[in-house]
Order: sequence, then structure tokens, then C-alpha cells
Amino acid sequence: MEPDWWLELENTYVDRIAQRKSLYAQHGKQVLDYLPGTEAACKELMEMCLEFLVTRYPHYFALKDRHTNPVFGNKILDKEFRIKDMHPLHVLLENVPEDFAITLQDDQGFYSFRAGVICSSLGWNVGTKIGMKLHEIHKPIPDYKEKMQKSMDRYFSSPVLP
Repeated sequence: MEPDWWLELENTYVDRIAQRKSLYAQHGKQVLDYLPGTEAACKELMEMCLEFLVTRYPHYFALKDRHTNPVFGNKILDKEFRIKDMHPLHVLLENVPEDFAITLQDDQGFYSFRAGVICSSLGWNVGTKIGMKLHEIHKPIPDYKEKMQKSMDRYFSSPVLP
């Protein structure tokens, strides 16, 4: 992934954000959900995205009062978002036209889908996938277990050394 072009703005930005908000209004947890224990990961993702947008597109985005009561300004939508008043995934839903899936590793070394906002993938339902391990999500994919599971899960049978 080229970091300079991580999140790109296109001329469909306003329509895409409106579409995402509409999908969430219609389908709720089928497009955006998070499990307990994901707060820090969701906040980190949101902060990375907002910092990128503010740095890459300063004429469109601004971040005020970063350390006290952060407000994200979106000049394209002519809106401001009080970040502390919203869940980080909702901030992303309303400002970033990309989908995000957060996976976290359990104490056995398997990754599971723990939080996400996914509006663009046809047939994908966050509500039916949330909490599942990667190999459970990908079970219908031919040869996943044999060819991809080990590298996707990065499973190690030996304990992690300090």
C-alpha cells in the first residue's frame, strides 16, 4: 500500500458518504459494528485516517483542539464533528469513503474480525461475521485452509517470548 495514496478523494466523495450514511440508516449493524475490547484499535484507526486527511488534504480538512476537545472539520461536507461525542467508526463512516475491518489476535494466535465498517462489499454482512476467526470467515473459499490460513493467522504453536 502506497502511504501517500492511502485514502484518495474522488469526485464521487459527497455521493459515497451519503450512500454510506444511508446504508447504515437502513442496515445498522449489518454494515457497522464493534465488539467490546476494540475501543483502542478503533480510536487508533480513526486517528490515523484523520491525521492522513488533514495532512494530505489540508484545504479540505482540519483538526482543531486536538488534545482537549478535538473537532474534525470537513469543508467538503461543510460539517464539523466533535470526535469525543462519536464512536470512532461513526466518524470514519461519515468522513472516509473506505471500508475497514479490524482484526485482533487472540491468546492462541488466531485473528478474528472484531470491528468494522463495510459498506461496499456485496454480500458481506458485518453482523454475521463479527467475532469470527479469519479461517471461519474464509471457510467457503477453496484451498484457504491449505494455502492461506497459516499465513493469514500467523499462528505459532510455541509461546511468545518476552
